[in-house]
Amino acid sequence: MPFLVTAVVLIAVLCLLNLLLTFGVIRKLRAQADEKADRVADGLIIPAGSAVPGFSAVTTAGERITREGLGETMLGFFSPDCRACKERLPLFVEQARTTARATGRSVLAVVHGTDEEAREQVAALSEVAHVVVEPGDGPLGEAFDIPGYPVFGLITVDGTLSATAFDPGRLPAPSKATV
Repeated sequence: MPFLVTAVVLIAVLCLLNLLLTFGVIRKLRAQADEKADRVADGLIIPAGSAVPGFSAVTTAGERITREGLGETMLGFFSPDCRACKERLPLFVEQARTTARATGRSVLAVVHGTDEEAREQVAALSEVAHVVVEPGDGPLGEAFDIPGYPVFGLITVDGTLSATAFDPGRLPAPSKATV
């Protein structure tokens, strides 16, 4: 009987050790996936630290926007036929709402496609952002050198792209706006 108890205890200890090692491996794999996603974003937009080139575009509300008129801005690029865009859209909308409320920073969303294709995304984004619908080779797509979607970024007051990400949740938290 003591051998049976010892065997059960030994098996339980080995199972717990296996479980701990499995959790460690999962944590490492998630960290690697996050790093890979950040590297992917670096290729989908001009590099962080770059000056944003000048551009001019018209929003769905009829406002003309330019690089000089943006100030501090949270930025998102979407495409209507992109599955990842549909998955990240609610997170971007929530983060945009939080960012605008906390800092007064403006939010710009660009949807590459036709007005008809972009209707759903425009409806969701219009509540929290200035929305521009343009073809893939439009002025904003050209200025930011966008080859794929979705991609997100932060623009500073001096017109520098300070951060980029494939997931809006990976952008740095906004600081309070100076009044």
